[in-house]
Amino acid sequence: MTLIRRAAVGACAALLSLPLAACSGDDTPGTSDGDTSGASPEEVLAQAKAELDETSGVRLSLSTEDERPDGDFLRSADGIITDAPAFQGTAGGRFLGFDAEDIEVRSVDGDFYVNAPIIGWDTYDPAELCAPDPALLLDPDTGVSNVLVAATDVEAGEQRRADDDNSVIVTPYKAAVPGDAVAAILPCAPGDTFEATFTVDDEGRLRAADLTGEFFSGGGEITYTIAITEYGVTQEITAP
Repeated sequence: MTLIRRAAVGACAALLSLPLAACSGDDTPGTSDGDTSGASPEEVLAQAKAELDETSGVRLSLSTEDERPDGDFLRSADGIITDAPAFQGTAGGRFLGFDAEDIEVRSVDGDFYVNAPIIGWDTYDPAELCAPDPALLLDPDTGVSNVLVAATDVEAGEQRRADDDNSVIVTPYKAAVPGDAVAAILPCAPGDTFEATFTVDDEGRLRAADLTGEFFSGGGEITYTIAITEYGVTQEITAP
């Protein structure tokens, strides 16, 4: 049972006006402010890291509504990442000087493939496109989960219902993240520190991460949002 779920059970049991049958599980006490079952916000983020590290795969999107003034950059990506590691999905942004959307992208066996307009499928170094290798976003040491445990000054916010599913309770955690952890997933980021908001659900799983800071030299602040909509995904991904 995850730390947050144990807390939800305890809080439910504490509401004496409700029948005990409305609660399930043990009687572990908890609170409703996200710091539950004696767990600190840092421990909740560590639990979220473990959930990411242990899953077979996820459906993940990465996007920004901001714009880089010049140069290549990743505006959006959406697809399946597996623990092979591998990725299959689409991306949009500025590639090789051209604006494009819904470009097919795959990453398999360490090779990053882009179905670029006019050119067709070819391999690229994602760092040269100011984009991450999406297959490595689940890497326990350099991927999204590492950003969770690299965070400092973590503070829990108010619990609320998830925007995309009001049956799910989520808690936001605001934090600061060192630049090297962010640059490991978005390689052009020169910023020393980034502001982050991590949204964790009542099963202890990361649902979203908003990262704000300097992602491109001289480009000002930009916010990237990483959203995870499905865990436990399995899919065979092959080179094009």
